[in-house]
Amino acid sequence: MIGELVLAMEAVAPRRLAASWDNTGFLLGDPSRALRRALLTIDLTNTVLDEAIAAKCEAIIAYHPPIFEPLKHLTAMHAHEQILLRCAEHKIAVLSPHTALDAVRGGMTDWLADFIGSGARVALEPCANLNSPLTEMDHANEQGQGRALTLAKPRPTNAIAKQLRAALRLAAGDVSYCELKKSRKHKLIAVVPGSGASLLPLALEAGCTLMVTGEAKHHDVLHAQEISCDMILLGHTNSERGFLAHFAKQLQPHVPHVRLLVSKRDQHPLRCA
Repeated sequence: MIGELVLAMEAVAPRRLAASWDNTGFLLGDPSRALRRALLTIDLTNTVLDEAIAAKCEAIIAYHPPIFEPLKHLTAMHAHEQILLRCAEHKIAVLSPHTALDAVRGGMTDWLADFIGSGARVALEPCANLNSPLTEMDHANEQGQGRALTLAKPRPTNAIAKQLRAALRLAAGDVSYCELKKSRKHKLIAVVPGSGASLLPLALEAGCTLMVTGEAKHHDVLHAQEISCDMILLGHTNSERGFLAHFAKQLQPHVPHVRLLVSKRDQHPLRCA
């Protein structure tokens, strides 16, 4: 049933770990409906929904929440509302993990940090609402938004950027970075998938000299330069999409009878065919 997938998501990416401003969890559907197939995607677009319908999926897990701000109406006059109406029409449930998946130990942020190197890591913004098993409390400082990664061996910005580009299979033009000094090496690195510039003050407070994230505004980059923090920008969706296959593997033991598919139609919005 759909309800089993809801419980599986809660086990892998508990809602209590999500940012206070986020909208995660079970967003649309009937938990009592049967479930045989579910599609994982970063963004829920009409193209992805077509794919889910063709594959006869009863659920879609969209990393970015298709319902984010409160809805005052639900009509076919607006694109994102039209998608939700189509989901309801085809009886396809919609779930979203978003920042809960970022925050959880072993989730998207740790996956991205793993590509940089091994070393101790703590959350830049630890979760404040943990009231859970002792085992989770033991790792409280490791769960939350962003990571401060301490490398065993310091490395320069360009070497880290090159390694990330290879690991994420990105083209040279997909990754941009600014470095104040080419000889400078980093031991403490802030890692935030997606749009992480809002955590820059916390990164500096933690002593990070480099931030690895998906995207940042022009003035955020200038600010980072002014305060002597190098920055690597991977592209918002480039820093997230590769984790979906890993997420499917994390969910699968909780729903062994469900076929979990990773979308083949979900893509970078600037590379639409």
